[in-house]
Amino acid sequence: MVSRLKGYLLYIVVSLVGLLLLGNIFLIYLNNQVISSNKEQQETAERIKLNTLDVIRSLHLLDLAIRSYTFVKGDHFLNAANNAIRDNTLAISRLEDPLKSQDFPMAEYYQLKDSVNAYINVARHMLDLISKGEQKQFVDILSKDPGYSVWQQHQAFSTLVNEFENGISTNAKTRYEAALNNSYLLQILLFVIAIPTLAYTAYYTRRSLSVSEQLRRSEEEKARILGNQNRLLEKTVYERTHEILTQNSEISAQNEEITAYNEQLLLQQREIELQRNSVSRQNESLIEAKRIIEEQNLLIQQKNNELGIEVARQTRDLKQTNLELIEQNTRLEQFAFIISHNLRAPMARLIGLSAILDFTNDPREASDIVRLMVKSTQDLDQVIKDLTLILGIQKMNTKVLSEIALEALLQKVVATLEPEITETKAKVTSDFTTLNDVTSLPPYMESIFYNLLSNSIKYRHPQRSPEIHIRAKAVDGYSLITFEDNGLGIDVEKHKEHLFNLYKRFHFHTEGKGMGLYLVKTQLTALGGRIEINSRVNEGTRFSIYLKQNHAG
Repeated sequence: MVSRLKGYLLYIVVSLVGLLLLGNIFLIYLNNQVISSNKEQQETAERIKLNTLDVIRSLHLLDLAIRSYTFVKGDHFLNAANNAIRDNTLAISRLEDPLKSQDFPMAEYYQLKDSVNAYINVARHMLDLISKGEQKQFVDILSKDPGYSVWQQHQAFSTLVNEFENGISTNAKTRYEAALNNSYLLQILLFVIAIPTLAYTAYYTRRSLSVSEQLRRSEEEKARILGNQNRLLEKTVYERTHEILTQNSEISAQNEEITAYNEQLLLQQREIELQRNSVSRQNESLIEAKRIIEEQNLLIQQKNNELGIEVARQTRDLKQTNLELIEQNTRLEQFAFIISHNLRAPMARLIGLSAILDFTNDPREASDIVRLMVKSTQDLDQVIKDLTLILGIQKMNTKVLSEIALEALLQKVVATLEPEITETKAKVTSDFTTLNDVTSLPPYMESIFYNLLSNSIKYRHPQRSPEIHIRAKAVDGYSLITFEDNGLGIDVEKHKEHLFNLYKRFHFHTEGKGMGLYLVKTQLTALGGRIEINSRVNEGTRFSIYLKQNHAG
């Protein structure tokens, strides 16, 4: 028990040393992070000091360039002045973000920035006066020495920045040295703990080897004793075997008497066997009858199962048919309402205009009324054309399918929309590497591609060029085609009940009739597919089209 406890103690000590080594590695990593961070802070402080000097240096260069250009009107001095202005602007801008990140009092910075920008505007005005030959106004401005106040302000700002950055550098150096000292202390602590542990491990290992040698000698002694006992046991077995052989002779005589008795038993057994065979034949007849009954029961059960499956299938088909009829009736009611509404509006306008025409005597007013009547007639004609198109979709045979190459279909639609794509600088990309060929109705697929692409271009975001990406892949027995753009987007939660209704529009800054998404939904429904929409306002829209993976034939 004591040795076992010592062994556990050894494992505990070794595990402790391993944990200390892991902790040492982690703390070294943290110290390196502290060292790198503080080193970066020191480098940032030095860059800020240099950028502060660059501000006054570029102002000096600007002042020299202006004075040189006064005496010698050379383009190289004018270029030098412009370069000095540009360098000054860059130097000022490079100071803002680093100083903000260090919590520097930015009021001083912005005051200096405003003064420098004001001086640059004065310098540009002075250059313009020199170019125009207005020396007197130039001398008046120069005599006021507008750059001196900027220089004084820069000196105060530079002193403040140097003191602030020196403080940051000093603090960074202090943290850096503290991290090094912590690392040294940790190494000393690890050394103090590891050396006694290793010494104890060596001592325990030596004792273990000594005990192992003693055990080996004990096993040899044990083997010698067992050999002596085996020889004594073999002698005893020999003597017992001789006694058993003598007893076997006596048993043989008894066996002869038993054999005669067994012959009588055999005769009785034959009679019993004959009776058992008769019973067995009767049992076989019963088993055959039972087998026939079980087969008939299985056949009846199978028929019942098939009948249940057929009833369930017909019930499911009937429910599906009812759902389709309900949806079709809903669409027909909506369609009838839309027809009534959209035909009534132009007809009402025509009736009203014709009534007004009967009472007017002014030829100009009559001409305007006739023009409005023509417009209402055209609107009525357009509604009839739209309804004809929708009825054509519903009557088209969707069973005559063919193979369609999506890449070729996209190129055809892009060629049709080429003027709009060129005008809006739209970028259309595709990925059909996973799935390029689908089996469907070509006119429907071309209409779907056209309407979705034209919608993405028409409802683009005004502050960026349209980017439209189309990709296709196979998903769970469907061909999935996605159209994704970066346009205006739609508030799906707000308009989810009306997204695919006829004559529904969600943006009114551009022309449209609200038929595109309705046609897409109608055509996909006719093909046995579906469409899903995922959109964010002012970010973009993704339409997902699911087509059944049919086979042409």
